[in-house]
Amino acid sequence: MDHAKEGTTAPLPTRPLRKLGFLTIGLFEGGDPRPGHESTLQIIELGERLGFDSAWVRHRHLQYGISSPVAVPAAASQRTTRIALGTAVIPLGWENPLRLAEDLATVDVLSGGRLNPGVSVGPPAHFDQVKDALYTDTADVEDFGRR
Repeated sequence: MDHAKEGTTAPLPTRPLRKLGFLTIGLFEGGDPRPGHESTLQIIELGERLGFDSAWVRHRHLQYGISSPVAVPAAASQRTTRIALGTAVIPLGWENPLRLAEDLATVDVLSGGRLNPGVSVGPPAHFDQVKDALYTDTADVEDFGRR
């Protein structure tokens, strides 16, 4: 099978991987989120000890999972020294762009340049449930496109 013809980027079996990472949303119970965040941090620490090159967190607003795509990598940066830390992905519609940029820059500084932020555009999940609280006067005219 010729991977190049299919347009995939999967490596051929004869070519070794150069880097390997993993993604986690954490393991959470509804009534007590602390153990879930702690186990997520322990998973990232273990990933570094096992030689993974990157750990990616996927937060879940209004669901059981990582509640902050910035705070968790910040905490992980203080428990690890080498592994790259990524966000996969932060929906920009949930965030204040200036606050997010400053927070991500701070985590990058604290981690020694190991942060790989990932963001997405488009209406965020569950937007109808929170739009009036997030965008009091502009919820119906917000544009979450690439512009």
